[in-house]
Amino acid sequence: MRAAVVHDFSKHALTEDPVQAIRELGGADAAISVAVAPKAFEQAFGSLRRGGRLVFVALPAENTVPVPIFETVLNGITIIGLFRLHAAGRTRVVRETRRLDEVNESTSASNR
Repeated sequence: MRAAVVHDFSKHALTEDPVQAIRELGGADAAISVAVAPKAFEQAFGSLRRGGRLVFVALPAENTVPVPIFETVLNGITIIGLFRLHAAGRTRVVRETRRLDEVNESTSASNR
């Protein structure tokens, strides 16, 4: 979740509840789920404030994501795929070939 970040922090999900931490800050306007684990989708959805957007980048192998329909509708949550944003010209693809031992440097460079 690092595109135009207003509030940047990290929580260790094994020792702290990241959803609760984000909710305490007022909830997220948008959550971008890049992990395929069902828990990641659940946490991304749970962190959203009313009117928030959940963007799927990665998709689960099971081809399903349980979504609480009442919370989605009543809170005005929008769920979209990255491809829709890309087609609208709101994203850009940056492709670079790097060695595996440069992974930390490459993620730092993409956040600039």
